[in-house]
Amino acid sequence: MKTRFTSPAIFVHCIFCIALLVIHPVSAQTTFTKRTVASGFNSAWEVLYGPNDSLWVTENKAYKISRVSVSTGQKTELVDLRATDGSINFTSGTGVQPQGGLMGLAIHPNLYSADPAVRAAKPWVYAAYVYNRGSCPGTNTSCIFTTKIVRFEYDGDALINPVTIINTIPGSSDHNSGRLVISPQVEPGADAAHTQYRLYYTVGDMGAGQFLNTTRTENAQNVNVLEGKVLRFNTEPDGDGGQDNWVPNDNPFFNASVITPQDYVFSLGHRNAQGLVWGTVNGTDRLYSSEQMDRTDDEINIIEAGRNYGWDQVSGYCDGNVDGYRIGQNTSADEENFCNNTTAHKEPIFTVFTAPSSAMAALMAQSNNSLWPTVACSSLEFYGYNVIPGWPSSLLITPLKRDLVYRLKLNANGDGITGDTISYFRGDGNRIRRITAAPDGLHFYIARDLGASANGGAIMEYTYTGPTLALHYNDHTNPRVVNNLVRIYPNPFAHTLNVQAKKDMRKPLKAQLYNITGKLVMEKTAYTNTFSIDVSSLPAGIYTFKLYNMYDVEMQIEKLIKQ
Repeated sequence: MKTRFTSPAIFVHCIFCIALLVIHPVSAQTTFTKRTVASGFNSAWEVLYGPNDSLWVTENKAYKISRVSVSTGQKTELVDLRATDGSINFTSGTGVQPQGGLMGLAIHPNLYSADPAVRAAKPWVYAAYVYNRGSCPGTNTSCIFTTKIVRFEYDGDALINPVTIINTIPGSSDHNSGRLVISPQVEPGADAAHTQYRLYYTVGDMGAGQFLNTTRTENAQNVNVLEGKVLRFNTEPDGDGGQDNWVPNDNPFFNASVITPQDYVFSLGHRNAQGLVWGTVNGTDRLYSSEQMDRTDDEINIIEAGRNYGWDQVSGYCDGNVDGYRIGQNTSADEENFCNNTTAHKEPIFTVFTAPSSAMAALMAQSNNSLWPTVACSSLEFYGYNVIPGWPSSLLITPLKRDLVYRLKLNANGDGITGDTISYFRGDGNRIRRITAAPDGLHFYIARDLGASANGGAIMEYTYTGPTLALHYNDHTNPRVVNNLVRIYPNPFAHTLNVQAKKDMRKPLKAQLYNITGKLVMEKTAYTNTFSIDVSSLPAGIYTFKLYNMYDVEMQIEKLIKQ
């Protein structure tokens, strides 16, 4: 069943609905303290929770990537791209600027490992940024920019040895999108080289049809143009040679001849997806996105291979509310016709917010975008921790227009929304660019643009202080054992021990092996449900295997035999 919330910007406020939100039993107990972790960012665009309780931050205008201590706020500059990348051919404040600049950041899962050898094997960090300003037509089309994705090595103090994955992504003064994430699991391939983590990246439609880009071609439906897409890359070369090294062979439009834009495409029909996050619900990994639409229907989507998300033929659901009106470069939308005749089309699981057909004439005539139902979703976070009552398996959405964060509760399968939006972190400034949850499920980090109404250029920490779920505790003396959640194989084992969780557990997971005398002989930290341990160095004998979740709750214990 589709879920809609009627926008208060267009319709009479529902006093009864407001009362329901006020007395909601969960939100009434949801209390937070707050503090400023660090300030002076220009402007913080991506904020990731990195290794060793740090925040990794990209500054879109300053083109700097920094590591910030959560406890002290101390900044360590890891790279200044304006100083190190000579291909950046424009400076801040000169001419028409791109939207975003330095945008997405992703940290390879190996860097979270407690094992130095694992970290050293793949010490990779990925960044996306606009680097080239080309021609500036000046007639209702902004300057033509170009974006690249680069892989760096992290040496503990700096990001070094950049390797370009792709440098031909179109850019614009509007709708560059720019969110970058890595799959939560190693994804399968034909052989070991093709079996690896994948990198997902959102590209907007360049603002085609609005503001400075009213004459720019709309390419979201053109599979051989990278605009209006979610792209998918390898995190490391797969040995196919040339640019094909970075293209997964199972991409939905992959053609094993000369690499063209369609080979990178994972999904199409996007307007401006600035939110992208993986979430695991009931054992299934899903890729969720939040997408800015035009005057109505900001979308929450589940991104799937080869699917078409409709822009600029559909805005939100296939409900006909924009039929006959211009959306993007489509001068007369017919949503039902497109949806009925496009087998690959996929509807959103929620819209924030939807205006009905009866309100569209007034809405299309309204030029003040602050009065549109759209909230300009800027980031998306998945809350999968069993800590705050009512919160597990929720999506957190940041809006640029509002000074709050929305929470949406996912259903038991993770493929729909139950209920409506609930808001938190209110009143501390608009232009919220990013929300990031800490692994303890208690702390949240919110970055605002430099031009926010309050706390501009700052990253604030919000700490939950209310009651927690019973699963959240830290009792080393009497840990609770939850059996049959994990498969450990083979047994007996020889060179490799495989661990496969049967359901999502709070990461990181800590696996330990004890010999027959009770001595700890091997330990591994993992950030995925499925992982392997090299046990070839262990002598033959009987071992005890223990697995702990992030709260040091003992989730599994088994006797194993090494041959």
